[in-house]
Amino acid sequence: MRFRLVAAAALLLLASFRPAGATEVFVVSSYHAGDLCDRPQHEAAVEALRQSHIEGLRFRSYHLDSRRRPPEEVHASVRLIVDDLRRHRPDLVLTVDDPAFALLYREVLSLPSVRLVFTGLNRPAEAYSRETPFLDDRGRPDRNITGVFEHLFMKEQLELLETVLGRPLRKVALLHSTDPVGLILKEQIVAELADTPYADSLVVTAVDDLEGARSAALAVGADESVDAYIAATLSVASPGGRLTLDDVAPLLTKGTGKIDLALNSAFAELGFFGGVSVDFHQMGFQAGLMAAKLLKGQEVARLPVERARRSLVVVNRRRVGELGLRLSAPFLAVVDRFIQ
Repeated sequence: MRFRLVAAAALLLLASFRPAGATEVFVVSSYHAGDLCDRPQHEAAVEALRQSHIEGLRFRSYHLDSRRRPPEEVHASVRLIVDDLRRHRPDLVLTVDDPAFALLYREVLSLPSVRLVFTGLNRPAEAYSRETPFLDDRGRPDRNITGVFEHLFMKEQLELLETVLGRPLRKVALLHSTDPVGLILKEQIVAELADTPYADSLVVTAVDDLEGARSAALAVGADESVDAYIAATLSVASPGGRLTLDDVAPLLTKGTGKIDLALNSAFAELGFFGGVSVDFHQMGFQAGLMAAKLLKGQEVARLPVERARRSLVVVNRRRVGELGLRLSAPFLAVVDRFIQ
């Protein structure tokens, strides 16, 4: 018995050991490994840190898979991550998307020596700070948290849609799931369009489950006043468990017969038309550069929360053919990439 206790203590000590001069970074993603939203941000942030020539850089990666797993399982994973945080006291935590940030930022605030940089936050940082403060009255970091907010470029998306249509826009349907991220995205899309000519063009439909997604797609297809739709159905219930957009995409594209506007350029790989979206790789790289500055000694207060700077125009050529679209020269001139 005594031997087992000594062995367990030795293993715990080894797990907590960090070589002298090592710089440890925890990367905590809301998604599953390889997810279309996670991969470009995660890889680009790590790439930016590696290119910054920080001595002894070490990474630990965690994936919460919050869109598919039950909340109790996600919270159990978060408890394990919190234990690791307290034991290892990494130099920096990098979170990908809202659930990872929302579940960890209070814990990081209780550990002043640990810095946190977020990427892909859709709910404004000010909203989180009102609940547990980390920004000052001007919205600048005054504790140990900063990062990159995910601007969706919705006004630019709908301007480009009018170029595709060759006429003024009538209506665009927004199909959003009722999970936390789906609700946050709905609020963000409405907010981005609030002070634009398109504020009254949006028709918002909540989708709870797979059957609801099917019905919503058919309704969009049948409504002649709807020119296109935006899919923010990121997590819906089904008899076999929760499904993500990867699973629901074929149902939507087959059921609507309308232009599918993508919030992520990678959604064009799922069969959506595409359009203007945030450059997820560039956003992750932007956050990684902020993280590198912190690790090199820059104060958080000198690194205000940034907005994702770059958008992409990506189009699925096969979907163009399915929809019978003829793309104009002005539209073709701004396309960054076609997917076959």
